[in-house]
Amino acid sequence: MLTVSEVSRTYGVSARMLRHYEKLGLIGSDRKEGYAYRVYRPEDIQRLRQILVLRKLRLSLKEIGAILNDPGPATAISVFEKNLAEMDEELKSLGAVRDVIGEFCNALKQRRALPAGEIILQDSRLLALADELSPSSTLIQEERKSIMDNLKQADQGSREMRDIRIVHLPESDVAAAHAAGDEPEDRAGRMIAEFARKTKLWEKHPGLRLYGFNHPGIVDGTEIHGYEFWITIPEGMEVPAPLVKRHFAGGTYAAHMIQMGNFEEWGPFYETVEKSDEYAYAGSGNPENMFGNLEEHLNYHDHIMETTDGEPVTQQLDLLIPVRRK
Repeated sequence: MLTVSEVSRTYGVSARMLRHYEKLGLIGSDRKEGYAYRVYRPEDIQRLRQILVLRKLRLSLKEIGAILNDPGPATAISVFEKNLAEMDEELKSLGAVRDVIGEFCNALKQRRALPAGEIILQDSRLLALADELSPSSTLIQEERKSIMDNLKQADQGSREMRDIRIVHLPESDVAAAHAAGDEPEDRAGRMIAEFARKTKLWEKHPGLRLYGFNHPGIVDGTEIHGYEFWITIPEGMEVPAPLVKRHFAGGTYAAHMIQMGNFEEWGPFYETVEKSDEYAYAGSGNPENMFGNLEEHLNYHDHIMETTDGEPVTQQLDLLIPVRRK
């Protein structure tokens, strides 16, 4: 049996991702007698390897769960055939777009005296060809190119992210919940949720936000790690133990949105921020608090209002890296 750290190092899967897979029921884990932390059996590792292969085929976690929970091949065949049919339609549309672009290019080469825009509008044949393309064909072309570009860059072991925003997080008082040991995110998250429901925080502070960060991260050779949540509160509000009141200074951050579980995107996010010509990394330099980076659970205001018990399910997070202008 392997520990969380051993699985993480061997297969390149973060501890957060492993816990997310467990929550979705994709993999299981066990506990050794007298040992406080989870371990993974050979059958769990086999299941994880299957998940990683199917993720490389760009299947959703929902599709993967359906495939792995079917004792036969019927579900896998259905999912693969559906994806193949969608790809075939995309390829047909791409072929049509390619042919029209080729015709445009030939016409432009023959009539170099006029600007390209005028040639296109004056040539009825070119206009007729363009009219035959549906807007969806153009959209499919853009999506297909994006997918292929991402695949190519992923194969090279690096992907430059383009969906990064620069945001300013406001200064605020926060109620902090910290847990260390096994499943610290879940335990700290439940403390925050119980506090928010008991105080009806969404009524007292309609703009509430929820941040989190590793505190501390996993240390090589151990399973000891922790997590801390901060929920923003009105100025002057007191918080009950074991929560602690802190002050968040706010500031400027680079933000990248992910679906819950896709924590492997921290790597390429860091790389892109480091290459920025306009902004410089402004982290704390302290690994104890994840170098000042944060994970914001988006739309927590609505999620906590709609959840009567336990920790709300969050679908999207913003990864946040502190930055400053160069």
